Amino acid sequence: MKVLSTIGDLLLLCLTFQGLVLAAIIFYSSRKIKSNRWLAAFIFLISYSTLGTEILTSAIPGKFPWIYFVIPQLRLALGPILYFYTRTLLSEKQRLTGRDCLNFVPLIFEMGPQIAFIVHFSGLLSFPAIKNWYVPFESLVMNYEASNLSTLPFFFSFLTYLSACYKIILVSESNPNQNLSAFRLKDAKWLRTLIITLFPIVIIWLITIVLNYLPLPQLFYVIRYIMSLLAIGFAYWLGMAAYSRQAKMSVNDLAAYQKSPGKIYFSSDEAELYQKQLFVLMEKEQLYLNPALKLDLVADKIALSEKQLSNLLNQHLSKSFNDFINEYRVLEAKKKLADTTYSRFTIASIAFECGFNSLATFQRCFKQFAGITPSQYQNNQRSSLSQQNSTQIPI
Repeated sequence: MKVLSTIGDLLLLCLTFQGLVLAAIIFYSSRKIKSNRWLAAFIFLISYSTLGTEILTSAIPGKFPWIYFVIPQLRLALGPILYFYTRTLLSEKQRLTGRDCLNFVPLIFEMGPQIAFIVHFSGLLSFPAIKNWYVPFESLVMNYEASNLSTLPFFFSFLTYLSACYKIILVSESNPNQNLSAFRLKDAKWLRTLIITLFPIVIIWLITIVLNYLPLPQLFYVIRYIMSLLAIGFAYWLGMAAYSRQAKMSVNDLAAYQKSPGKIYFSSDEAELYQKQLFVLMEKEQLYLNPALKLDLVADKIALSEKQLSNLLNQHLSKSFNDFINEYRVLEAKKKLADTTYSRFTIASIAFECGFNSLATFQRCFKQFAGITPSQYQNNQRSSLSQQNSTQIPI
């Protein structure tokens, strides 16, 4: 049994390092395919998690207990990374936003042992208040990590993200306006098969967790080797497949692959509906007064992607997003410049009141939409008002 264990450990170690190397090659490839960088991160995490599990379940922590606290488990990142890989490959939303980063917040809770390690060796335990909460916290972390319950959050998290990935695939397949290149279509079919295959694998993995509760010590080691070999073998195959696809691409194929999905065309009824929603947001809610207003915020308000909203403005209003917003801001500024109640306000303060971030931008946009500078417009309005007052006949 000892020989088999040694051979199994050696095989896992070799495959793990090959997985890490493949992840690095794909990530730093000169092809610079964004979706494959997410895939490289996914392969890296599988390899890293397998290596970490092997180290933590070996005899090493018995000789060096501190190693348990310096190897973080990053399993909860697997689901989000697979989701962003799927979204980058098939969806129009390519950029990672601040809201997207919230998907990685659960990693903080998974790094309980590392937090305990930092607190223990930083000297913070000299403070009674910290020591009072640290002792039960450390006990809770140790008991939680030692039990099989520590794998349940990962199971439910990964299953949730798998479902989200499958939903993206279904939406992509049902969207006739999304023009994917030939290579993207091949990857989409492969991705669909991959996601569907992962569902039963996750279920099988959950069954192995249940089997670990049986009073059979040898069964635990057999299951551990089988699951570790499956995980690292899967990562190795995934890496080789991605590397092979990259190597087969010509320059023209690469350009077609990296080309974003084609323009999305709205029917006249759809365009009219979304335009009405935009006008409500601008004229009633006055979103343009927010100086931090961005394309993604407005797109979320009317349930469109950023690219869809941009195409809607370009195709049906012949305007960019910035021009669309700034035109409303200039109209608001013209009202204030003509209003005598704002006569004591400087032009800069009026610009900021209307949502502009700088006076220079305001001057440029005002000249673009009004044809004259804000000062000229204000003087014209005052002259017109003076003439009206001078022509009035006193009673």
